Amino acid sequence: MKIKSLLTFILTINFYIIYSQVFDYSQAHYSVKWKQITTDQFRLIFPSEFSSSAPKLADNITQFIQNTSSDLERKSRFINIIVQQNHIQQNGFVQLAPRKSELYSTPSAIADNQEWLPNLALHESRHIAQFDNLTGKIRAPFGEQLALALFGLNLPGWYFEGDAVLQETLFSKGGRGRLTSWQMPIRTDILTGRNYDFNKYVHGSFKDIVPSFYTIGYFMNSELHQKDPLIHGKILAEMNGKLLRPFNFQRSLKKNYGLKSNAIFKLTMANLAEKWATDSALFDTNISKQTDRYPTNYLLPQANEDATFALQEGPQRTARIVQTNQKAPYNSKTVLTLGIQLMPYFHLREQLITWDEYRKDARFEKQTYNVIMVYDMARKKKKTLSKNSRYYSPIVAPNKKEIICIEVDLTNRTSLVWLDIATSKKIDSLILPVGLHLQQPQFNTKGTHLIAIAVNEKGTNLMQIDLQKKSLTPLLDWSNAQIERPIFDQDDVIFKANYGNKDDLFRWKKGEITKLTDSRFGIFNPSLHADTLWYNDYTPIGYQINSIPLSQLKEQPIEPHMIEAIYSSQSLNNANETPIDTSITTEYTIKDYKTFKNSFNFHSLTLSGNDFENFDNLKPGIFWISNDLLNTTDLRIGYEYDNDLQKSIYSASLSYQKYFPKITLSYTDKGQIGAAQTNNSTSIPFDWRERITSLDISLPFSKYRGNTIYSYRVNFGTSYLKRYNISLSNLTNFNDEIAFPLNYQAYFNRNSRRATMDITPRWGQNFSFTFRHLPFDDQLTGQAWALRTNFYFPGFALNHSLQVRYGMQSTTGRYIYTQDIPTIEGFSYIPYEKVKNTLLFDYRLPISYPDLSIGQFAYIKRVRARLSANYQNIHQASFMPKSNSLGIDVDFHLFKYNLPLFTASIKGTYINDSKASKTLFPTFGFNYSY
Repeated sequence: MKIKSLLTFILTINFYIIYSQVFDYSQAHYSVKWKQITTDQFRLIFPSEFSSSAPKLADNITQFIQNTSSDLERKSRFINIIVQQNHIQQNGFVQLAPRKSELYSTPSAIADNQEWLPNLALHESRHIAQFDNLTGKIRAPFGEQLALALFGLNLPGWYFEGDAVLQETLFSKGGRGRLTSWQMPIRTDILTGRNYDFNKYVHGSFKDIVPSFYTIGYFMNSELHQKDPLIHGKILAEMNGKLLRPFNFQRSLKKNYGLKSNAIFKLTMANLAEKWATDSALFDTNISKQTDRYPTNYLLPQANEDATFALQEGPQRTARIVQTNQKAPYNSKTVLTLGIQLMPYFHLREQLITWDEYRKDARFEKQTYNVIMVYDMARKKKKTLSKNSRYYSPIVAPNKKEIICIEVDLTNRTSLVWLDIATSKKIDSLILPVGLHLQQPQFNTKGTHLIAIAVNEKGTNLMQIDLQKKSLTPLLDWSNAQIERPIFDQDDVIFKANYGNKDDLFRWKKGEITKLTDSRFGIFNPSLHADTLWYNDYTPIGYQINSIPLSQLKEQPIEPHMIEAIYSSQSLNNANETPIDTSITTEYTIKDYKTFKNSFNFHSLTLSGNDFENFDNLKPGIFWISNDLLNTTDLRIGYEYDNDLQKSIYSASLSYQKYFPKITLSYTDKGQIGAAQTNNSTSIPFDWRERITSLDISLPFSKYRGNTIYSYRVNFGTSYLKRYNISLSNLTNFNDEIAFPLNYQAYFNRNSRRATMDITPRWGQNFSFTFRHLPFDDQLTGQAWALRTNFYFPGFALNHSLQVRYGMQSTTGRYIYTQDIPTIEGFSYIPYEKVKNTLLFDYRLPISYPDLSIGQFAYIKRVRARLSANYQNIHQASFMPKSNSLGIDVDFHLFKYNLPLFTASIKGTYINDSKASKTLFPTFGFNYSY
C-alpha cells in the first residue's frame, strides 16, 4: 500500500512537472492581425506582416516533417504551428493540451552556421514526431494532458532534446552537431580530467561550468545513431503501448542498444576522450590568474588608452561591464550593470560604450523589443537611444557622433540603421537584399566600410559593406562555418571561425586565409588597440582575457572547408540523410485567422481544477478543459467531491485575456455544513448548498529597465452568493444571500534581477494594498483593508540576503476574521488575538553546492539556511520576537527530470510566549520552483 501511494505521488508530481515545463500562457499584442496557411500536415498561423515569408517556411516545414519522421513507425499527424514574429527571443516549443508548436522566428545577432528559422523548424518537427510516436493515440478532446504527462514520464529530456539536435545535423548542412563552440565545454571537461557524472550533465551545477543536457543528449543520441540509424524508431516502438511499464525507457534502450543510459553515458565520454586525445595547444597564451571564487566569464575584452574593459558574467553577480588594469586584469571595478540581453554584447570607442538590451511590452509578453543604450564614461551619463525597436549589435562610429546597428523588421528583412547619438534620431538606413541577414558589424578606422557576418540560405560568409557606395561584397565562399566577431586590421579582416573543428582566430588578406592561433579549447572575441590583439581564451573556469602583440602572431595558410560533425554517420556526404533544400517555394492560399471563431478548443480531461498549481486541499474530481491556440480564452467545466464535507461541487469558469484586462467569470455550486446554537447553548448541525457567481478583472503589467524588473497590477472582484436547500428552518443571523461584495487590490513591485546563486533579489521594494466592503448589501456590513510591504537588502556576503516584511490591516463587521496579511510562524500555537500587524526579519544564505548524486534517485544541488524573527502587533510587543526560526533548505532534482528544482525543508521554531500550546516545534516542507 505504501509503494502504491508513493507511485501515485510521483506520478502526480511529474504530471505537474511536464505540464508546467512546456506550457506557456502569455499572449501576443491584441493588435496583431493573424493569417493562416493550411496544408494536409499542418496549419501555419502567423502575423500578417509575415505573409511574404510564410510560403517558404511552409515549404520548409513540409519537408522537415517528412524527413524527421522517416525513421519512425508513425508519420507525424496534423498540427497547428504558430509563428510569433513580434517576439524577438530565439526559442520554440511543441506542446500538447492544446496540441501546437510555436516558433519565435526573428533572427538575432547570435552567430550560427545556418539560418535561424529553418533550423528551429527542423528541430521542433522532430518533437512533433516524438509525441506522435510515443503517445499519439491519446488525443483531444479528452486525452492530451494525459498524453503529455505520459510522454514526460517515459522520455528523459536528454534523450528527446538530444535526438532533436541530432536531426538538425542529419538534415541540414549546419546544426549544433557541427558547432565546436557548442561542444567545447564537454571537450574541455574531458581534456582537463573533470570527470563529472551523468547526473551533473543532466541537472547542471551552480558552482561549475556544465553544458546543458541538450549537449550530452546530442552526443549520446549520436552514439545510438552511429550503431543503428533506425534505433530511435525501434526505441519508441518498443515503448509505445507500454507507457505504464516501470522503467519503460531503460528497458527499451537496453533491448535495442544493449546498454542502459548511465552505461551509454560512460561509453560516450570514453569515445569522445579518444576522438579528442590528439588535440594539443600550440599557441602561447599568457592568461592572468582569475580571483573569482567560481568560474566567471570576462567577455569581449576591449581597450582604450586608460584601461581594458570586459563584460563580466558569473553565477554570483548579474552581468556588468567592468574596467580592469592591463597589468592586473582581474582587479576590476564595475563601470555599469546591464539589463537583460539576448546575447552578451557591448562596444567601446574611447569614452563611449554602447550595447543593446531586451525589453517587453508591459502587458503582452510576446510583444518584445531590443533597444540601443549608450554610456559616456567621461560625463557618467547613460542614455536610451531607441524605444520599441528591433535593433541589434550597435557600434560607435569613428566620429563618435553616430551609432550603426542592425534592424530586423516584422517581415524578417534586415537593414543597417544609423542613429544620431545627440538627438537619438534615425538618420539613415540601408535595406539589405531579401533573405540576407547581417550580424556583429564593425567599422574600419576611417569609418568608410563595415565588416559583418552574413547569413542566408547558402550558409555563412564575411560581408564587406562600402558605406559611401552602399554596396556589399562577400569575401569568402558560402559555407557552414560559424564565423564570429570580424574586425578590420587596416585592409585585412581578423575573425573567429571553426575551421579544423576548433574555434580559433583567422586573417583574411586579399582573398587568402591564414590561421593566427592554435588554441587548446577555443579563442573568441578579437579586438584591436595600439597594435595589440585582445581576445577571449576559453578555459575550465570560463572565458578569460588574453592579449598578444600583432608582431608576435605566427600565421599559417589554410584552405577553408565545409565543417563536418565528428560522427561519420552525420557526414555531409551520407547518402541516407540528404540535407534539405530550403530554396523551394510553393504557392499557397493565405486566409485570415479569426481568433474569436477559434476560441474554444477542448483537449483534455484533468483531475485538478488548478492545473496542480498546489496540492493543498486537493479534492478528487474531473475537469474538461479548453484553451485556444493563442492563449486568449480558457474554459473549464468540472466536478469535485469534498471528502471532508461529503458534498459535491460543480463548477465552470471562463477567462478571456486578449486585451488589456484579464477577465474571469466563474460559477460554483457546492455543499456546506454548519452548526446552529439554540437558546440552551446546544448545537444542531445542518447543511445547505450555495451558488456563487464571481467576476474578477485584473490589469497586470511588468517591464524591464536595466537591471531592475518592475511589476504592477490592479485587481477588482465581486460575486453573488445564493444559499438554498437549507436543512434547518427558522435560522436567525444566517444570510441566504450575499450580494456583490467588492474587493480591490493594487500592487507595485520593484526588484533587482537575481544572479544564478542569489536566493532572493539583492534589492527590492514591494507594496500591496487590498480593500474589501459591502456597498450593495442591506443586511451585512463591514470592511477590511490591508497593506503589505516586502523589502530585500544585500546580506553580509555575496548571495546572502535580508528580507524585511511588514503588514498591517483593519477589519470590521463581516470581515472581522479576514486575514489578508501573513501570520507569524507558530501562529496556530498561540492564544488568539486580533492581528493588526506583523513584522518579519528573514536572513538567507547558501551553505554549500554539493552536486551530490544519490544513486539515480536524486541529485542535491544546493544547501541553504535561513534565520528569521517574527513580531505580531508590534505596537504592544516587547523588543523580543514573538517567534524565532532556524531552517535548512535542500535544493535537488529527482530522477533524470531536469525541471523543476525541488526544495525539501526542515525548520525549528521557538515561540516566545508562555501561554503557547507548544513553544518549540519542527516544520517540514516540500515545494518546487523553475
